[in-house]
Amino acid sequence: MNSHPNAGRWDDVPLSPAPPIGDEYIELPESGWGGLVGWCAGPARLIRVPDQVEAHITTVTRSSPAGDEQYSRPRTYDEQAIADADINDYLHACGAPARPTGYRWFLRLPAGYSEDRLWSDLIGGLPSSAIHPADIAPRVDDIVRGIYADAGR
Repeated sequence: MNSHPNAGRWDDVPLSPAPPIGDEYIELPESGWGGLVGWCAGPARLIRVPDQVEAHITTVTRSSPAGDEQYSRPRTYDEQAIADADINDYLHACGAPARPTGYRWFLRLPAGYSEDRLWSDLIGGLPSSAIHPADIAPRVDDIVRGIYADAGR
């Protein structure tokens, strides 16, 4: 994965002060999967925007003899650090470098693609036997390259 010709470095992803407007970009999920798709797409197809931890909401469920109680609150910095570490552990298992923390990541869709079609093509192209990140990463890389090659981008 580190030798991907379009990958470049995470620091090469353009920085924007605000999220892109319109349907050309989608926000990648805050997960190892979202990180992997971004890494395979490469920095020329990404934009990063500074993130605000307190803008994320955490839902807490408290169980007691009286029943379950749910409430929402802003995410803590410790919770964000755990999420970032999980993403970077997944990327490491894929053979990709750690992604810088403190950003939201947006992917430019290929021409003629919707977000639903992108995820459908990615998920549909994975064999059921691919479970470990090291097995998934090369296939995701092939699928992403094919999607963008077919779209002429």
